[in-house]
Amino acid sequence: MILLPHGCSCSELAVNPRNWKTGGKTLLKKKWRIHYYFRDPEFKDKYPYGKLIPIKGMNHFKTLAERRAATELLIDEEIYILKTKGYNPITKTTNGPEIELIYDIHPETKVNEAIQLAANKIEGEKSTLSDVKTAVKYFKKSCNQLRYHILKIEDLKRAHVKNILENQRIQNDYSNARYNKIRAYMHMVFNQLLESDAIEFNLVSGIKKKKETKKIKVTLSDEALENVRTHLKENHYTFYRYFEIFFRSGSRSTELFSLKFKDVDLQNQRFKVLVKKGKYYEEQWRAININTLHHWKELLNMAQPGDYMFSYDFSPGATKIQARQVSRKWNKYVKKKLSVTCDFYSMKHLYTTKVISLYKDRKLASGINGHKSSFMNDEHYDTLHRQRKLEEAKKINI
Repeated sequence: MILLPHGCSCSELAVNPRNWKTGGKTLLKKKWRIHYYFRDPEFKDKYPYGKLIPIKGMNHFKTLAERRAATELLIDEEIYILKTKGYNPITKTTNGPEIELIYDIHPETKVNEAIQLAANKIEGEKSTLSDVKTAVKYFKKSCNQLRYHILKIEDLKRAHVKNILENQRIQNDYSNARYNKIRAYMHMVFNQLLESDAIEFNLVSGIKKKKETKKIKVTLSDEALENVRTHLKENHYTFYRYFEIFFRSGSRSTELFSLKFKDVDLQNQRFKVLVKKGKYYEEQWRAININTLHHWKELLNMAQPGDYMFSYDFSPGATKIQARQVSRKWNKYVKKKLSVTCDFYSMKHLYTTKVISLYKDRKLASGINGHKSSFMNDEHYDTLHRQRKLEEAKKINI
């Protein structure tokens, strides 16, 4: 019996055929095998007499001398890993004096390979994953250009990452806003590297965002809004119906395109969305506005249980489609036809602005949009917020 680490033991290693050291050439016609019994006290119920461990790997040698040498080498290697490395053939793990850590992504992995492995682990909306894929593609290209690809991920410094991003910006002529988006996507990738124990901290976190110029948001006038409505209703009805629902929903297109038949509660005039923002996902109820109630009824009458509410042609169907087609339709049906300059998403800003202007209630607008405070409405969605402040400033009389 051979005593091993952690209270384990094994029998002497034996070889079949038994006369492998002394027999003649006829032994080459037989299949050779090393075997022994491995005993682990933690598995004594399952293997009371030990587990039989077979070892092969010498039978491809065609001469006795080579096969005997290979057999002796296999025996020596097995005894070595059993004694020195603490190898356990039952669990197939090594728990010797120097315990080998298991990494999702090993710190010694080369930079570009580690970046790709981390990107592959990211979960999210298909559109986000597509943007991450593009960011990673050009990050790796920039890394190659600077010859940083020869580094191990554990040796990568913040200065390296900063240089990669800056070179990437110059090569692709990115604006500051685009640079900041790429930085955000790579922050996600490096977070995954951190979770995989490939790095000690997120190297992107210490790289500052570049200053962006906040442009005045362009929205539709009341007259232009009515023109858009009339045009869509007469020429592209299903898109018009989606436009009306989106305009008053307080939701994003990605949320609405994930909406299923079961998520609509017409009796209580509400629908449930999954908000994928921040550190965790959250289910939220959104109101079905009275002005769109007839559109929802129309959709529900068309839908089957299990259908997505907005599938092909913005109608119920079994297939989930990408929300990015909304922008394509808007460009085709509205921007080009009616010479409109604002984007489709600006309708969310416009509706928030109208709610605040009419009801003077920022908390109401926050609730419609699913925000926990009115800050986002003030700074992002209410396009007349600054204008109101300006008008108030004109009237100050001190």
